[in-house]
Amino acid sequence: MKIGLFGGSFNPPTNAHMALAKTALEKCKLDRIVFVPMGDCYEKQGLAKAKYRYEMLEIACKVEEHFEVSDLEIKVNKKLDTIDAFRLIEKTYPNEEKYFLMGADNFIKLLNWKDIDALSKYNYIVFERENIDLKEYIENSDILKHTKIEIIENKDYKNKSATEFRNLFKENKINHDIIPEEVLEYIKTNNIYE
Repeated sequence: MKIGLFGGSFNPPTNAHMALAKTALEKCKLDRIVFVPMGDCYEKQGLAKAKYRYEMLEIACKVEEHFEVSDLEIKVNKKLDTIDAFRLIEKTYPNEEKYFLMGADNFIKLLNWKDIDALSKYNYIVFERENIDLKEYIENSDILKHTKIEIIENKDYKNKSATEFRNLFKENKINHDIIPEEVLEYIKTNNIYE
């Protein structure tokens, strides 16, 4: 079984997250996508509690039978380096062929992360971001040249990020294109970004 592991804060999960995951599922012929929200131990301004982000992801994933949400990083209850998170995932899904999904903005930081040699052995699906030439970045890296990397276009989701949603929400300007309607209702009901 081929699975895509999509980690992040998902603060909140957006339509772009869902659409990119679906594109990865189809283009890379994955059997399923597992969303792995980070826990509460990360210092990130405006980060909603992990419980809420997990539940919002569950709501967003209901519409796609090949999507699921894992609380494995939340349950650890400590900040993990990327390699530690990947090893935890490795133990949880030992028999699956794993692909780690991430945006180009995070991927280009990979070379500075702890245990880059170990990280370069994993498979990646990377979503393009404006102003980042992924192909050139990979070609110029002796380490990444030999890493299995699939690149997915991401030109349709400019200004449709979780940050953009939170900014609009604070100004009482809701853009229904950014997040699923049911997630928006959940946010309002639980006063998450008030």
